[in-house]
Amino acid sequence: YRALFEIIHQHHHHRLVEIGVLHGVHARQMIQTATHHHPAHAIHYFGFDLFEDLTEALLQSELSKKASPYTRVQQKLEKTGAHIQLFMGNTKETLPQALPLIGEADFVFIDGGHSLETIQSDWGYVKELMNRRTHVIFDDYYVDTTPELEGLGCQTLIDQLDRQQYEVRILEPTDVFRKEWGLLKIKMAVVKKK
Repeated sequence: YRALFEIIHQHHHHRLVEIGVLHGVHARQMIQTATHHHPAHAIHYFGFDLFEDLTEALLQSELSKKASPYTRVQQKLEKTGAHIQLFMGNTKETLPQALPLIGEADFVFIDGGHSLETIQSDWGYVKELMNRRTHVIFDDYYVDTTPELEGLGCQTLIDQLDRQQYEVRILEPTDVFRKEWGLLKIKMAVVKKK
């Protein structure tokens, strides 16, 4: 996840959005990175996750991980001194409601639900938060497609983005995870408006 912190640091980002908060570890690291250029009180973090709303069915269909409880993550992140706003629920509902609160974002990390449908929905709203300075990082760009990954990951969306409108980079390194069906190879993708 070094790429997240490098981009925040290099571009002095301070309005951070994360879809898929999980345990708040990366959130805290992103906020701490932003404090290299901004006082903590000037940093705004908006985090989205299902938290306690995650069902077993969604856990399986979205290839998700179970997040820490909402209040535990909230307490952890408030210790950073940044402005923290967490949203619990499905981003198909919470993200459009939060758009007016967020305004324009400097940095967005999309790593929530892993179904193509969910990623496309998240991207549809995230586009409204972007300006020319905004960096959007997508996790879960699957290098090799297999039947087990059908309908999962951001690679279809990323590969179909209009290169006249967006600058797209696939980042190194490739993370490799052993699964029961074989090797899962994952990269991140960065998207910016041209």
